[in-house]
Amino acid sequence: MCLACLQLIPAGATACPECGAHLAAMLAGDDLAKLVDALKHPLGEVRMRAALALGRHRDARAAQPLLELALRDQRDIVEGFAAVGGLLMLGEGGRSALHELAERHLAQAVREAAADALLQLCPPGESHA
Repeated sequence: MCLACLQLIPAGATACPECGAHLAAMLAGDDLAKLVDALKHPLGEVRMRAALALGRHRDARAAQPLLELALRDQRDIVEGFAAVGGLLMLGEGGRSALHELAERHLAQAVREAAADALLQLCPPGESHA
């Protein structure tokens, strides 16, 4: 994903086909901060892409911004699912935020998705409580 315009970039590309940003220059910066900022973008598609990209970074610092994204507008369950997906990709770093979503999100579907994600993080035979 291009951190300048948040469009998808084909594998093996050296520059974004949409905005022309060079990937090497983007990776030299603080991409975590850029992706966290993208969670506030006015377009929902950009916010969802940023949520999943944050999960792929596997940086536990992304857990709180992803939790905030899911709780900001709890009527938007698609955004809630994107946040759950990102948190699941964080692994143990997303556990606390997933637990909070499983307990407090207003949408039952998002609560269930968070609970399912917690089960995926647990070794067999252990509880997530």
